[in-house]
Amino acid sequence: MNFRLLLLLPLLALNLHAVEPTNAKEAAEKKAAADKVTAEKFAKWKATLPPEQQAWETVLEENLGTAFYLPLYQADKLQGRVTAWDYLKDDPKLPRVLLIGDSVSRGYTLATRKELAGVANVHRAPENCGPSANGVKKLKIWLGDGHWDIIHFNFGIHDRKTPLNEYEQRLETITAQLKATGARLIWASTTPVAEGGMKDATNADLVARNEAAARVMQKHGVIIDDLYAAMLPHLAEYQNPKDVHFKETGYTFLGQQVAGVIGKVIPTLTTVNTAILPAGKLEKDGYGWEARHQEIMKIKAELNPEIVLIGDSITHFWSGLPDGGKSGNRGTETWQSLFGKRRVLNMGFGWDRTQNVLKRIAMGELDGLKPKAIVIHIGTNNLAQTVNARSNTPEEIAAGITAIVDQAQSKCPGARIILMAIFPRGMTALDPKRAILRDINARLTPLAKRPGVTYLDITDKWLGPLGIISKDIMPDTLHPNQKGYGVWAEALKPVLPE
Repeated sequence: MNFRLLLLLPLLALNLHAVEPTNAKEAAEKKAAADKVTAEKFAKWKATLPPEQQAWETVLEENLGTAFYLPLYQADKLQGRVTAWDYLKDDPKLPRVLLIGDSVSRGYTLATRKELAGVANVHRAPENCGPSANGVKKLKIWLGDGHWDIIHFNFGIHDRKTPLNEYEQRLETITAQLKATGARLIWASTTPVAEGGMKDATNADLVARNEAAARVMQKHGVIIDDLYAAMLPHLAEYQNPKDVHFKETGYTFLGQQVAGVIGKVIPTLTTVNTAILPAGKLEKDGYGWEARHQEIMKIKAELNPEIVLIGDSITHFWSGLPDGGKSGNRGTETWQSLFGKRRVLNMGFGWDRTQNVLKRIAMGELDGLKPKAIVIHIGTNNLAQTVNARSNTPEEIAAGITAIVDQAQSKCPGARIILMAIFPRGMTALDPKRAILRDINARLTPLAKRPGVTYLDITDKWLGPLGIISKDIMPDTLHPNQKGYGVWAEALKPVLPE
């Protein structure tokens, strides 16, 4: 062997020994030095940010904890990665949602945010919230100065050894403080733990705490998002072995569950205009909302429609494709008379409100289509107040319809938009909904000035003497029959493009 190489080997060994830590103390010192470098770089990056974001970063620095989460977060931001704790600039039209919880909650934050994109501003508390004792201590910091519309919260894994009476009392204190904000509250039950996942606790400990929490939430009328029951059948697929945490697919699953529960609360909020917030099926009806959507997605490309109709049951029940089922096909003769062999897609869905239409458009129903005309008649169901959705004001409904027109023009820029004034309803002119509908329709008239939009108000054609709607054309004074659809067909005939 080369003599010089023999001399160098001990030196190389010494250098390698110097690089690798020899004990826990040295490893800690090495980590501290690396974290210090990261913090210095982060401080320079932070100084370039707008004041509002700098303030948020300061809150994180004060609450994430320098031992673990803060260095990881700072390293992620320096690498340009998206994190659960990112600063969010709110869309003022959307509700503000706050997620409070431990590392499991942090894990599903991004998935929840993705599911509710365009529907809600989803924030999370500025730390791993840990046990309920920490919640009692730091809740005011987590709430900040802003108004919250919905708060989704959980404490449980870190309370696995907290005496149940103490746990229950802390939840009482936390829930009372959260209720005082005026936000709608959603409690998340604690997710299961894999066998051997916690050396000092069993799944039975978490079940007991979920039961205690349920008593508190039922007492206060708080909605329960049962993540325990949702995840339990999927542990083998989604949970890391011998752990309380989950794989990325597991957090995606949990995020979808959380977003689904939050999404059911949003249509009932009074603090935002729910008519412009996309929402899936809200009400039960005599057909499958999701099935009809899938049918449209299946046939639309093959049909390649010249004309698209968008609306609620009034449109749904007329005729055309997809087939309207047992409730539909009430105007087949007038449909055939008006459209003949033209390719027409019926995107009417029974019970739809403006927010349902916006959701369907977001789900791709107009994507790739190049129709000559899109006929829109929507809004009457927004007057309904149910447990699933509140009624909307005329201003809100008009904004929802305008948003649909915006989306239709964006998705199908070559189409002529034929916007129908909402049809009258109720037998006589004294029906209180008549005045509301006139107000909405008046708010829609400026849309007629838009290029590519025809505004068609045929209110008078539905009314007889003294403003009475004849049952000869609307048997229930809401939905047309064959003769009634003839009224609509005659009005559309001169404005449909050839």
